[in-house]
Amino acid sequence: MSNIWEHPEIIAQEALTHLEDALVVTRMCARDTTSEFTTSANGWKKGDTISFRTHGDYRADEFTGTIDIQDIRSSSRPMTIEKHLDISVEVTSREEVLDLDSFSDQVIKPAAYRLAEDVEKYVATKILQGAGLYTSSALFANAADIAQARRTATIQQLTTSRFCLVDLETEAKLLGQEWFNQAQTRGVDGERSLRTGDMGTVMGMDWYSAITFPEVSHVAGDGVGVTNNGTTANLIGLSVLTIAGGGTGTVNAGDRLQIAGARRPVIAATTVDLTTNTEIPLVDPISEIIPDGAAVTVIGSSDTINFHGAIFDDRSLAVAFPMLDMPGDKVTATAANNGVSIRVVKGYDMTHKMTTLSMDLLCGAFAYDPRRITLVGETV
Repeated sequence: MSNIWEHPEIIAQEALTHLEDALVVTRMCARDTTSEFTTSANGWKKGDTISFRTHGDYRADEFTGTIDIQDIRSSSRPMTIEKHLDISVEVTSREEVLDLDSFSDQVIKPAAYRLAEDVEKYVATKILQGAGLYTSSALFANAADIAQARRTATIQQLTTSRFCLVDLETEAKLLGQEWFNQAQTRGVDGERSLRTGDMGTVMGMDWYSAITFPEVSHVAGDGVGVTNNGTTANLIGLSVLTIAGGGTGTVNAGDRLQIAGARRPVIAATTVDLTTNTEIPLVDPISEIIPDGAAVTVIGSSDTINFHGAIFDDRSLAVAFPMLDMPGDKVTATAANNGVSIRVVKGYDMTHKMTTLSMDLLCGAFAYDPRRITLVGETV
């Protein structure tokens, strides 16, 4: 095609293709829950927020002639469009006459890959909102440790199609272990791992690595307490965990708290001294029935935890790429596919006296259901 500028939609579609190809973490996210964003341009902008309601939880009673009517209790989580990423370049007469392949190699492809990298860094940070946590002093050093991590994630009630995403350090550790890369232990999958570095499926989880996984550490508190439900405390939808007096130690902000009898942990929002306080503010509202008089402990108590990955499924994270408006006085086009959208705009900049090409996108992401995400960390 001699003049690609007569068909801006082709440039946008080319940019979208390379953008999608470079996404790893984002492809593991739910996008159907936010499809309304990419059906049409609707004035979406950075800072816009939409709330998603999560499922409730109920108590099953033995019927003895009368029923105990329960309130419908569910919680909601907001997602904010936090990123408006842009790459704008000067287009000279030399680039004006390039065909699509040449222009793609010089401009579109490298720009799309850079946008994808920044999107991946942003989306990966949302994994840290996960409520589950598995810790080990020798993380994934053997098959037994992976089995224990799988057990912890299974309690989070994931689907059978689950991912284990790790950083490059952990990937190198796994690929270097004989049980992981030999045929006698993993069959053809082991041979493939040794030949190509493809980790494949282990313990019912599809394994991936991402250079963008955030390098974060957390120092856990040592608090211990017992729940005190009373008549109105610790209900689904509340954002405070109430314990009885007589607790010990400290709960640090970000601690994952395990409650005996509850399937999933909760996350402390602030640091609380349990010797003088009976309420622990939570990051996310309570989403399941909390037993009364249940022991409350900190996962990884008193340890420094280095996060190296997470186990989750395609219902755990959600991402949206709202379609941007199309300016009427510029050569412009948008392209959307599989919930991902990008805009391309070409025009003359009167201020700087040059022709520019802009590729930009809006992006928002959040832990759609943090209960379904189990972080894996090594303790030191």
